[in-house]
Amino acid sequence: MVLFLMIGGCTTIEISESDAFDPHVTISADQFPIHSYTLHDLKIETEDNETLDAWFLEREGANKTIIYYGGNGFLMMKSRPLINAYADLPVHLLMIDYRGYGRSTGEPTVDGVKTDAKAAYQLAKNNLPVEPGPIYVHGHSMGSFLATYIADSVDVAGYILESPITDVDSWTKRLVPALLRPFVRFDIEDSIKAQNNIEPVKRIKEPLLIIGGEQDEITPFRMAEELHEKSPSREKSLVRIENGNHNDLPTFSAYKSSLIDFFGDN
Repeated sequence: MVLFLMIGGCTTIEISESDAFDPHVTISADQFPIHSYTLHDLKIETEDNETLDAWFLEREGANKTIIYYGGNGFLMMKSRPLINAYADLPVHLLMIDYRGYGRSTGEPTVDGVKTDAKAAYQLAKNNLPVEPGPIYVHGHSMGSFLATYIADSVDVAGYILESPITDVDSWTKRLVPALLRPFVRFDIEDSIKAQNNIEPVKRIKEPLLIIGGEQDEITPFRMAEELHEKSPSREKSLVRIENGNHNDLPTFSAYKSSLIDFFGDN
């Protein structure tokens, strides 16, 4: 491979907004029974007139609300492991399908999903069927950018960053072995390249839980370590899931235990 690249010259890999999202159309909530919760199938109107599909999982006796921002391939219909991980906690759970995903209208863009993130927060703050209590945000992978984006615009009680990305430039460099970097360039659309978790994490003083997988080759655990180090929060914890990969962390008992510990302390 090295010889091939040297002979062929530099290779440019283009990354555009369309590459950053993986939308799917899905079936409805009534075909996906959820135990331990009362499921409210909601619609959210965004400030730019898109309609988002949302699930609010109400739990009797809950005293907190978690807004979950999934990764670029997340769909509410694929959330069973996440729901199971939260099932024994006294929390409500709010999830959305980003624009262009599931039954939500529109096409996903960076600015668009940021607008979706704000709309979800406003719903949690002002329009849930029950009193939300303190609001926490939980972002996985791409969703970690949305969780820290919220950090700069609204008040939340705490943050969970799962398989987070430090910044797009560092992430793309780590996708290519050091030996090959002189031969591979990334042509990244500006809207994607600008995404950065390092600076907003430096401003997070609220309780912070960062979770990563030992075997994650998409967002290596050292990214989680770097973000943990950058946060000035006095109530922060870093959890490394042994044998965990990028998308399977909610299936591990250590993941559920980390949530129990985090919310038990907060």
